[in-house]
Amino acid sequence: MTKSQSDQGLRPVRLRPRWWYRAAYLWAGVGVGWLLFSGRLFSYFGAFRQSVDQAPPADPTALFVTGWVWILAIAPLLLLAYDLGSQHVEARRLNSSIWRGLRETWRVAWQRSQPEEMAADFSVTPDDDVSAAVLQGIALAAMPLAVFLGAIPSLRTGPGIVWIGGTAILFGVMGYCRRRAAAYLRDDPGSWSMFRQWSLLNTERYEPAGRPFVRAQIGCTILLPIWWLGGGVTVFTR
Repeated sequence: MTKSQSDQGLRPVRLRPRWWYRAAYLWAGVGVGWLLFSGRLFSYFGAFRQSVDQAPPADPTALFVTGWVWILAIAPLLLLAYDLGSQHVEARRLNSSIWRGLRETWRVAWQRSQPEEMAADFSVTPDDDVSAAVLQGIALAAMPLAVFLGAIPSLRTGPGIVWIGGTAILFGVMGYCRRRAAAYLRDDPGSWSMFRQWSLLNTERYEPAGRPFVRAQIGCTILLPIWWLGGGVTVFTR
């Protein structure tokens, strides 16, 4: 790991008052706890395990209410987690700001935080880790296969498998290239920018060694909707 050039001065980490983090954890604990003990949460996620080809849930209103309670319970904690995690250079570039933020908000809320230590930790940039990029590509490629082929049995045909399989390959290549390119990012767009993901496809933001991976992402981004729409028409009109 190396220090980001723009963070050599160890930019201080922006922290909210400690009671904000504690209140967010307690609020999430009360909300999620109520959903668990009432059985609503199990019913909610159980509905998603059903095949899309099956009949809809008997009480969609209850699922709707459960979904809103779930969102309201965890939203404050997730916002605080992203606010803190997005300041972590490595987490921000690897799209893991919320996961890193959950870890750091817990430390700030319930443990003694060291600002200097946090500033040094938050300034670390990702290495060009080929193994991690391969694993990320495989994980992303598995998502379309699990979601679509798992939830929609009618897609488990030859054309359907080719269609979803091609989509999975594109997802995997994009994930692999994004992980490789992240190590060479030198002009990081703002973490709260609405167009951050679009800005990350600008090759001028990267060192020369990372630009081929960005170009591959651009190619897959263009090819993905073409494959998805064209393949969908072929599968569903047969």
